[in-house]
Amino acid sequence: MKTAPRMTPGQRRGLYAKVHLGRKQIGLDDETWRDLLMAKYGKSSSADLTGVELIKLVDHLAAQGAQFTSRTEPRNKPGYQAKAASRRSDWYEIPDGPRAQVKRYIAAMWRELGYDMTSLDTRVRREFGVEALRWLAREQDIRRLVMDLEKRVEAKRRSAGAAV
Repeated sequence: MKTAPRMTPGQRRGLYAKVHLGRKQIGLDDETWRDLLMAKYGKSSSADLTGVELIKLVDHLAAQGAQFTSRTEPRNKPGYQAKAASRRSDWYEIPDGPRAQVKRYIAAMWRELGYDMTSLDTRVRREFGVEALRWLAREQDIRRLVMDLEKRVEAKRRSAGAAV
């Protein structure tokens, strides 16, 4: 199983800021907040959470209605959509489950091709009508995506070999 990359202190501070902002937006009091942390993670403080747990907590708060926007991106621009905290351009988490191995293979090929990992879900959404790769369930859709990416990886390897 693949481990999550190490998180920098700056990334961790940013996630803490989002957690506290989300908690404030949702209006959770101290007791409810501690109960939530204990129920979801078995911990009584957000300071004890791992990086992955912080990301999942931010996503949970977003699902509950918290809104996070970047200072550098326009907030009221039509078509603007804030990314989930777990959306990183260099990493894609595939949870254990059915077809997890082949989905990890797809993510590895996507990364080998040099594509931004956040665009993987965009491709799946446009091509198959499913919001994210982790929810892609139809075997024929997965097989079609694997075959296309294998062709692209092979073509890239051939062109890299010819350039040498």
